Amino acid sequence: MKTAHLLALLCIAALAARAAEVAVEYLSARSDGRSITVEWKAVTERDVFRYDIERSTDNRTWVLIASLDPKGSGTVYRYVDSEVLGKGSGDPSAAGRVYYYRLRIVGTDNSATHTSSTAVTHNLSTVRRTWGMIKEMFK
Repeated sequence: MKTAHLLALLCIAALAARAAEVAVEYLSARSDGRSITVEWKAVTERDVFRYDIERSTDNRTWVLIASLDPKGSGTVYRYVDSEVLGKGSGDPSAAGRVYYYRLRIVGTDNSATHTSSTAVTHNLSTVRRTWGMIKEMFK
């Protein structure tokens, strides 16, 4: 019986040693009127398999938009979300739409953790909004 407990503890310790260890200094998102740039810095990064970038419009329902491979501790990561350009471009009420972003950090043992979300207001430029309305007319 003692052997079984010891074996179980060793297995748990081995799995815990493989879990991803990540310390994200910051996660931010900013809009330039065309796209949204998501940026974060991983201060500590060990046993990370990938970073999944997720987007939401309500901070509850999340959609995977990209995955990035880890590059090592101290790395500043950037992802440009250009898919938001067309979202609501023909809809005048879409001006000032808020998007939420978060990271899903997947470990080498397939475990996953999420960061807190960050919000950004995406204001399309007037020219781009007008162009979007014109394109919608010809669909």
